[in-house]
Amino acid sequence: QGHADAQFRLGVMHWHAEGGPEDCAETRRLFGLAAAQGDADAQCDLGAMHDDGEGGPQDLVEARRLYGLAAAQGHALAQFHLGGMLADGEGGPEDAVEARRLYRLAAAQGHARAQYRLGGMLANGEGGSEDCAEARRLFGLA
Repeated sequence: QGHADAQFRLGVMHWHAEGGPEDCAETRRLFGLAAAQGDADAQCDLGAMHDDGEGGPQDLVEARRLYGLAAAQGHALAQFHLGGMLADGEGGPEDAVEARRLYRLAAAQGHARAQYRLGGMLANGEGGSEDCAEARRLFGLA
């Protein structure tokens, strides 16, 4: 009937071989249906599948787009992944300023890897001014 949460959960079951065999292509299809309805978890996980080439071809541009949709909804993991793509110039141009902003958003939600990556950017002055005191605080949190 098109219930986004059910599509997402069924996709996870196919992805992790819960209750049957693993089927990453079906996971992609189900996540795509849920993502099209605005489900941030599905957008993030489908982005990861495109990022890694799991269940179909790798597509970094699509991964970046999907992470962006979920990140705009406040999804910390998507903010972290999109920040990484922007920092490294994957799937589009490099943008250290935006990467730093996204890491900050995810770090504020307690995402340890974002705290670590943001700490590194602050310690090295990437994407803005150097702030070793804040870097130290973030490393301590992570």
